[in-house]
This record gives sequence, structure tokens and C-alpha cells, in this order.
Amino acid sequence: MDNIRFYKVFGVLKSVIRRQDKRIIIYLVCVGIATIFWFLNALSKNYTVDLTFPVRYTNMPKNKILVNEPPGKFILQVNSYGFTLLRHKLKFSFSPLVFNVNDFTRNMMENTKQSEYTILTSQYLEEIADQLSSELKVLSISPDTLHFNFDQIIHKKVRVYPDVKIEFKKQYQLSGTIRTKPDSVLVSGPRSILDTLKQVPTKYQYFKSVSEAIQRNVSLAEIENLKIDNKRIVLNIPIEEYTESQMLIPLFIENKPDSMKLKLFPNRVKVSFLVGLSRYSEILPEDFRLVVSWNEISQDEARLKVESRAIPPFIKSVKIIPGEVEYLIEK
Repeated sequence: MDNIRFYKVFGVLKSVIRRQDKRIIIYLVCVGIATIFWFLNALSKNYTVDLTFPVRYTNMPKNKILVNEPPGKFILQVNSYGFTLLRHKLKFSFSPLVFNVNDFTRNMMENTKQSEYTILTSQYLEEIADQLSSELKVLSISPDTLHFNFDQIIHKKVRVYPDVKIEFKKQYQLSGTIRTKPDSVLVSGPRSILDTLKQVPTKYQYFKSVSEAIQRNVSLAEIENLKIDNKRIVLNIPIEEYTESQMLIPLFIENKPDSMKLKLFPNRVKVSFLVGLSRYSEILPEDFRLVVSWNEISQDEARLKVESRAIPPFIKSVKIIPGEVEYLIEK
């Protein structure tokens, strides 16, 4: 009996809910239609809004380089119908506006030696508006002022610096100066940079276990804001095998009074050095000049230091044995 009453009540509630659902649906449809008509009516009216556009600067003066960053965006106050504004607003990003520096300013910046310029963007409102849809009326632009700071472009010949590290095989060494061809390059760029630029390095080169001369085309290092006429140069590294050699070299006495006699013990010293095989036969004792100085004589010291005045430039690892000699003064 209770079950029968329950089902009757449930049936009545279900019928009421169905009638209410239909009313709600009808209500929502009416609201939606009204909203659409209101929206269409609103979009048919005129509005004034701000739109932000990225900006790209082109056609800069060829004899100058820009050293500051002008604004990357323009904010345009525009007037148009709501439909047009909505279409622009729905775009995820705008195409950049192009600010043609030389054309807009009639080459004013290129034809003068001035380095700083201030221009009013309102002067170029028409040129900027021409890049937009004709449906948009441009009323104003922000920022109202653009600042351009330039540096003069100059040319300078700069020495090439070979940036290299070499690890030699045993008994192998440089046999001369590392050279580049060409030895200098023409560089173009801002005067503020070139005035202090002394050399242009090659890209870093590392040579391992080297036992022969190297000739290689290498690139020059890139330097920001500079243009180099030669992108690559020829690197020449002279290398050969070295051998050890020794010679007995006589000692000379500097600054000795003519009335005094000075005996040295020993009066010759041994010089050991490394020399390239190609120049081994060129080395003669006369190529060396080793001296002691009378001015260095002191009661506190019984020895004089051996000093070199001349040594062949192409030998390496020079050692003088002994480095000091004893002396005896004869009056």
C-alpha cells in the first residue's frame, strides 16, 4: 500500500519538473536571443579605443649606427565601429608597423653629421595610418617623441692576432714567429669601438702533439657591431725539430779602468741551448757576448754575475754554466 502511494507522489513530481524544465529552456532561449540583438546593436556603434602595435624600424642611415633602442611598440588611439574593433581585438597579435626612418625624415639623419635626433611621432601619423585598415581612424599616437642616438661609422686597418695554443711533440718547437696572411684587415664600425680596437683575434685554435709546420685557413672572431672585410685568413706556424748544443764562450769585462787588471776564474763559460736542425750549423761562438761588470765588484761578494749582451734570437732554453765566476784584482 505504501509503495503504491510513493509511486503516485513520484509521478506527480516528475510531471511538475518536466513542465518547469520547458519553462526554463524557453526563458534561456529568450535571454540568448535578446543578448545577441543587444550585442549586435552595441557593435554597430562607434567607439574610441587604444590598440597596441609592435613597430619595426627600417632604412636606417647608412653612414651611422644606432646605439640606443627606440620604443618597440606604438599605442594608437583609434575610432571605428564595434564590429571592426572586435575583429582586430580577436587577433592574437598585430603585424608590426614599419617606421621607415630615412623615407619618413627625408634623409635628414643621413645628410647631417649630427648624432642625436628627436622627432615627434605626430608628424608621421598619416604614414603610419596608411599601414592600417581604412576602417580604422587614427586619432593619436603614443609615445609622442622618438629619440635616435647614432654613432659615426668609420674604417680602420687593424692587426690580426693569432689566438692559438700549441702542444709540441718532444724536441719540437716554434722556429719563428707565427704569422697571418693578411697580417691586418679593414674593419668598419662605430667610432666609439674602433678608436680603442688594437687587434682582431682569430677564432681560438688548439693544436695538440705537433711535429710539423702548420698552414691553415681560419676564421676571424666576430666582434659585435663591427664589419670585417676578410672573414678568413691564412695562419702560418713554423715548427721544426730542435737539438741541444753547447759552446764555450769567452767572458768580457765591462767598465774596467785602464789602470786595473782583473782576472776571471774561469774566463770562459759553457752555454747550452736548443737550436733548430735547419740552423744548427749557423751558430758560432762570435754570435754570443757574455760579460761581467767591474761596477758589480764588492768587498762583500767574491763572485761576479755573468750577464748576456747578445744571443742569437732563434735559439731557446739558454743556460749559462756557471752563472757566476770568481775574480782577482791586479794593480
